[in-house]
Amino acid sequence: MMNKHIFNYLILGGIALLLGACNDSESKLLEPKVYFESKEYNLSVEDDDVLTFDLTSRLSTMTSSQVDVSYTIADPSVVDEYNAKYGTVYEMFDASNVKMSSTTSAIPSGKLYADNVKMELSSLKTLKEGKSYVLPVRVQSASVPTLSGTSIAYFFLSKPIKITKVGKFSNTYISIKYPVGTYFSSFTYEALIYVNSFASNNTIMGTEGVMIFRIGDAPGVPKDVLEAAGTQNYHTTEALKTGRWYHVALTYDQPSGKTVIYVNGSKWAGSDWGLPGFDPNSDVGFNIGRIPKFPWGERPLNGKMSEVRVWSVARTENQLKQNMLGVDPASDGLVLYYKLDGSETQEGGVIKDATGRLNGTTSGVTIETLPTPIAIN
Repeated sequence: MMNKHIFNYLILGGIALLLGACNDSESKLLEPKVYFESKEYNLSVEDDDVLTFDLTSRLSTMTSSQVDVSYTIADPSVVDEYNAKYGTVYEMFDASNVKMSSTTSAIPSGKLYADNVKMELSSLKTLKEGKSYVLPVRVQSASVPTLSGTSIAYFFLSKPIKITKVGKFSNTYISIKYPVGTYFSSFTYEALIYVNSFASNNTIMGTEGVMIFRIGDAPGVPKDVLEAAGTQNYHTTEALKTGRWYHVALTYDQPSGKTVIYVNGSKWAGSDWGLPGFDPNSDVGFNIGRIPKFPWGERPLNGKMSEVRVWSVARTENQLKQNMLGVDPASDGLVLYYKLDGSETQEGGVIKDATGRLNGTTSGVTIETLPTPIAIN
């Protein structure tokens, strides 16, 4: 009987402890916390040298007393962590070019939002075209905790690249001979393309019969659909349109076997391959825009191209989105890069790429000046 009573007391005690723990957890969930309502802001820098932003934070629930908050520029290590997490290459915006009307603010009792603080970003004209910068701003309070994951707001700044000169393609091609022994296990093909009209098979780039990135392969694949073809094949279901610019990319990550076709930075199709890799010099070799002297048709692209790149790594979705209009020619893993804006030297049927490491043979790329810069929508 004694043991039974002890057992009952233990059960009641356990229930009381559980109820107490639940109440503590509930109290922690309901306690007010300070945070940024939006943690990412994209600021496009055109011709202005100064931008002003209204900085504010908020509480998760109202309080009966005033809550004081403070703002600081986060340490550069925060940017390093962000880049490592998302596969990006943002540079820290120079904190000396940031001024706040005050580093503190207050959330009045019975209110949710702090009074605005003016944040001024200056010397924007010194930002390099095509480079991406980020300013991380942290909010804190001595009286209430911060909400995990939203105590830092990221202000992304970029000076858009304005591409107004591009390469015309109809019967034009560039053929590349990579160094002997080149072998791509993982890779990325990417380019800006504009199609005037679709033929049954339209070459973007690659090694025909081995690893080619193209539009259409009629009658099997519709003439306006992106396809990866060769020893492995798959294609998108959504069609491209004539008369508009696209950023297109094909990636393959050999360790995972994952391959993806991206359009304008978004996944349009994917597959799983068991491909160990390939030699881009094999078969008829690597070509851009057309496959010269190919016995089953030269398959030209009728349109325009810009920013043609080949990488020896699988670029991430974020990296593709961040660098559609330009990259540093010295970027790690960048093997081939044709800007096709007239900056590459063409002489005697040879065109040198922007990395300075490869020469391509060409039928002659005509550079066209656009009435307005390329826009990816």
